Amino acid sequence: MDKKTMKIIENRLMEKKNEILATIEREEIEEIADMESENVIGDIVDTANSAYESQLVEKLTENEQKKLHEINEALKRIEEGVYGRCVVCGKQIEDKRLIAIPEAKKCIECKMREEKRKY
Repeated sequence: MDKKTMKIIENRLMEKKNEILATIEREEIEEIADMESENVIGDIVDTANSAYESQLVEKLTENEQKKLHEINEALKRIEEGVYGRCVVCGKQIEDKRLIAIPEAKKCIECKMREEKRKY
């Protein structure tokens, strides 16, 4: 994979990660606004800042947690220089698959075998 394609994929991964986190941030802001309107807020700013990261993770749905984990794993594989290799068979994953699903860690053949076993 060329450097330009790798950079595009890395940017897409970061965009996906930021989208997930932004969704949770919006929900958090709405909750804080609700609390402020009810005058139930003490020192919410300090509390929110200290527990911000853990609150975000807690608010993620199971699917969002899984997706965020897959994205972070893909970013780690890029950093380690092993991105684009199937974790099952070791073959190079096709660029078009990685562009479509940048967090993919299996080649299409291994992914299809896995799906067939589910049914």
